[in-house]
Amino acid sequence: MSRTAWRMLAVGAVAAAVAIALFLGRTRSGELSVTIGGESREVARGTTLGQAALLFGLKPRAGNLLDVEGQLLRHGAVPGRLMLDGDPASLGTRLRSGDRIRGVDGRDRREPLSSEVVHFRGGIPADPQFTLARAPGSELVIRGAISHKLVSVRLDPASGPTRVERAVALTFDDGPSPQYTPRILATLKRLHVRATFFCIGYLADEYPDLVKAELRAGMTVGNHSYNHPEVPPFDQLPPRLLEEEITLGAQSLRRAGASPMLFRPPGGSFSPAVVRAAEQLGERIVLWSVDPRDWQPAATARQITRNVRTAVRPGSIIELHDGGGDRGATVAALPAIVKGIRHRGLRLVALGSS
Repeated sequence: MSRTAWRMLAVGAVAAAVAIALFLGRTRSGELSVTIGGESREVARGTTLGQAALLFGLKPRAGNLLDVEGQLLRHGAVPGRLMLDGDPASLGTRLRSGDRIRGVDGRDRREPLSSEVVHFRGGIPADPQFTLARAPGSELVIRGAISHKLVSVRLDPASGPTRVERAVALTFDDGPSPQYTPRILATLKRLHVRATFFCIGYLADEYPDLVKAELRAGMTVGNHSYNHPEVPPFDQLPPRLLEEEITLGAQSLRRAGASPMLFRPPGGSFSPAVVRAAEQLGERIVLWSVDPRDWQPAATARQITRNVRTAVRPGSIIELHDGGGDRGATVAALPAIVKGIRHRGLRLVALGSS
């Protein structure tokens, strides 16, 4: 063999020896190559998933637990997860060479729901409700299991005779109004009458103290949408806008301290879709059976009173207004309206309390 061949053989042997030494050295050190967060890392043999995450600062963000309205209930209540080769794994899992580790942030979650069936011996009103008549039945009440906030109420009427008490409900729409609502409240207080006020959301935001005054006076406060849209009619609004009007109106009233469970669509415009949308938000639709047309610009106190007295019956729901225009005639007519109703032996009640 030539001297050159011997030299090449010697160089090759040295290179092989170096490679073997490096391999044996790495084996003795016990290191593993893994991928963490998209980067290649070396860890000691026997390292667990949890130890590797701690060593390299891999800490997925925790999500929050929200209530049924999307409000924060518990911060960081939904932990993130460590994924090993694309699957969830326990922190004690020992790593192998080539493993891929990544963190997945916890997602915000809504609280679970709870349901309750409530049976009414005295019967339940219809939905939509036009009068105070009640029929046998029950309602399914769904709430947040932690916050206990109302999600929906679904009426389930049963067959049977309806019952109508000798009672009448006065209702007032389109407020609150700083000019007329306090005068109507003062009159109702003086006459010892409880009534129902269907408030517009943006006005409740502007005059929350008036909503609070209604509640302090023992009145029922219901939702009358946020903007009171009239064109197109409420039942012809796109579904998303329709739901937003109901939702935003309810949120405004809650900020003022009310808990609306009744909804009166603007103009009394309703459809099965409107009923479903309100029901999903925990509100029942209430309309009316007596419209004395106090909203007409030329209406007088005498005309309003006569219209009520002519149409009122046991179980009537009367629609009046404390906002939306000049309501001086309504204020003036109120004492005579109350007197005429009582003269017929009928009680005056707030919706939900009859």
